[in-house]
Amino acid sequence: MDSANKIASPINKFEEFFSTKYKEELFQTLERYPEERSLIVRYLDLEMYDPSLADALIEKPDDILHASEQAIKNVDPSMRGADLNIRFEDLSNIIPLKLLLSKYIGKFVSVDGIVRKTDEIRPRIETGVYECRSCMRTFPTSASSGNNVNPPAICPECGGRSFKLLENESTYIDTQTARIQEPLENLSGGTEPKQILITLEDDLVDTVNPGDSIRVTGTLKTFKDEKSQKYKNYIYVNYIQQLEQEFEELDLSEEDIEKIIELSQDEHIYEKILNSTAPAIKGQREVKEAVALQLFGGSPKILEDKTHLRGDIHVLIIGDPGMGKSQILKYVSKLAPRSIYTSGQGTTGAGLTAAAVRDELGGWSLEAGALVLGDKGNVCVDELDKMRKEDRSGLHEALEQQTISIAKAGIMATLNSRCSVLAAANPKFGRFDKFKPTGEQVDLPPTILSRFDLTFLLEDKPNVEKDRELASHILKTHKSFSIEYAIEPELLRKYISYARSNVHPVLSDEAIEVIQEFYVATRNANVGEDAAVPITARYLEALVRLAESSAKLKLSDKVSGEDAKLATKLQRHVLETMGMDSETGEFDADLAEGRPAKSKRDKLNRVAEEIKELQQEYNGQAPVNVLKDNLKEKYNISEENADMFIKDLRNQGVIIQPKTGYLKYV
Repeated sequence: MDSANKIASPINKFEEFFSTKYKEELFQTLERYPEERSLIVRYLDLEMYDPSLADALIEKPDDILHASEQAIKNVDPSMRGADLNIRFEDLSNIIPLKLLLSKYIGKFVSVDGIVRKTDEIRPRIETGVYECRSCMRTFPTSASSGNNVNPPAICPECGGRSFKLLENESTYIDTQTARIQEPLENLSGGTEPKQILITLEDDLVDTVNPGDSIRVTGTLKTFKDEKSQKYKNYIYVNYIQQLEQEFEELDLSEEDIEKIIELSQDEHIYEKILNSTAPAIKGQREVKEAVALQLFGGSPKILEDKTHLRGDIHVLIIGDPGMGKSQILKYVSKLAPRSIYTSGQGTTGAGLTAAAVRDELGGWSLEAGALVLGDKGNVCVDELDKMRKEDRSGLHEALEQQTISIAKAGIMATLNSRCSVLAAANPKFGRFDKFKPTGEQVDLPPTILSRFDLTFLLEDKPNVEKDRELASHILKTHKSFSIEYAIEPELLRKYISYARSNVHPVLSDEAIEVIQEFYVATRNANVGEDAAVPITARYLEALVRLAESSAKLKLSDKVSGEDAKLATKLQRHVLETMGMDSETGEFDADLAEGRPAKSKRDKLNRVAEEIKELQQEYNGQAPVNVLKDNLKEKYNISEENADMFIKDLRNQGVIIQPKTGYLKYV
């Protein structure tokens, strides 16, 4: 009797609650039933109406949720017995995933996380219909608390103990499992993110995808793993709220905003932010400028025809060992609230993009990689050149279209990877060789190099004055264990957050003129009809993003001519280091993007033509010694360079060597 009163009490309370506070919402939902099967209730509304009932929901969610669903059937004027799900949002009991320990088992909790993987949707028996094999009578049996449906122990009619499940007459509910992990902004450096399994049922299935940032509300439960015989926790989900947990979404107080506005009005704000970017690294001004601008980012745009123009800035740093590349990447990964650091040495394509993996029941599911988990944040990839070629291929789409398309194991999906990529790589031969073209010393394909807005080369050259300053800086840091900041990291983090969320600068006429003049002047700088192309239209979009970021840095709503000049200055620096043909002294876009310079292509063509001419003269085969003499005499190509050109043509399959000392054009 006491038990009946206990259950009746919350049912009566919910009947009153729904009839007074949620009458309109309830009737609207019932009208749309069964197409709409859930009523969303704000937890705060329940707490204000009846605090004891709200507390009971936290402590005994299964009983209270069952009572709320029963109350709906009692309140329903049409008496259809609608099986509505009551889902509670804005729960105040938000627990960090790492603190979700055994004391919360059986409690109603909310956790924030990123969806790591989703499994297939499968049916689960809600009510099993069993038939007695002796007397053929049927018995409907509801699922137990463990979601298992067991046959009756004995037939009440004939005493039989053998039953058959009538699968076609049983009722089912859709169910799906997924795995979420801690939000990246909650992790401190070096800690492994905690993960937990979640179970979705009925209209919650297929509402989340890998990479989604969500708040899950539900009951923490436990089950015994048959393989390991250990208990594991999972959340039986009641409600899911999608979170746009972007870089910019930090909690800013009014005091923080006042400090940010005041800081933005400092005339030296640009230098202060620059000096606070990777302060442990001495020098490397241009790289720090690029990293600072990347943290602020440009403005993404969606055109009328639904074309998406990215606002994220991608930066690549290629340098000799010991130049602080990894340190810069580590700095960004710790400063940006939503950031992932990974190394190309141990990263596969699936780990970077997404993978199709088998779940516990043998089906296939998607598991998000670094570029998906870092959506709307920063992804730092160290040792990009060490990745296998087949693994690097996944970067092409992610860098430009900012999506990742998967077609594996029968799964066709497109995931978002709207992130800025900061990557580092080493020269192909360990150190840079000043006598070789830069593009040839980078073990990255042109298709990837061309997708970075800025590419920097860091050469380790001895310089008495700079070396003394660097040594002094490092030794001082080791002595005092401290670094001088122009702006404290936490304030800088909030400053960037505020700028990204509230400032959306528009190009001024002056900025348009500066960028246009630079583009036209640089593109037409090389004289001659057959001259190399210095820059392409891809650089133009990079200039716009950089200029917008410079305006954001000053919290300006308009991109000024000064912002545009800063962007062109950085772009010119990249062209001078990456795209300057040492032989002709001209800018060459192909060279900057890792392809052979036009001057080299011209020489390769001359060598190939010379081989064709010699073939006609020497019965279909060109003697190598005669070829080298002709190249020296006609084009002043040394024997060493001739050997290099011959090797390149052979690697390209343009020529073959049928026998020693002879070549043939094919």
